[in-house]
Amino acid sequence: MNRAAFVLFLALGFAFSSRPQSAAGLSATYPVVISYEVRPGILMIPRYTADGQVCEMSFARQHTTRSGLYLDSRISEKLANDIVNELAPPAARGAELHEPPHPSGGVVTTGRTDITLYNYENLKVTLATLSGERPGVVAAVISWKNMTCKDEGKVLPLEQYPH
Repeated sequence: MNRAAFVLFLALGFAFSSRPQSAAGLSATYPVVISYEVRPGILMIPRYTADGQVCEMSFARQHTTRSGLYLDSRISEKLANDIVNELAPPAARGAELHEPPHPSGGVVTTGRTDITLYNYENLKVTLATLSGERPGVVAAVISWKNMTCKDEGKVLPLEQYPH
């Protein structure tokens, strides 16, 4: 009898532990991040000010899509520029700034990656681009200068992110 009860207990435990997780269960365990699919397979994640205004947007290619796995991270420069123009239209940016300390078009190269800053009166656009025989943008960040993003709690420094 004890053996049958033990087997039943194990079977029920396995059945409950292998159930799909619910939205409530996941959001109780992990921070919720809202994203928008600005193009198929390209997600934009906004950050907000305390009063709900967008202060920053970042976008990059998603590796898992509704169609399956897509492992290439690159976005063509034309498509990245189209998305930037849509999210932060040229009229909203203000004039492009070319004077130091952060002249527009400045590039920092690290290995095969170029980080390019486009500096405007109202915002800045940062593009991370892979160079080489198949170049492409791998991430972009649009940051508004006159907005302060709200505190999102404890944030790990980049060097502490799991590998």
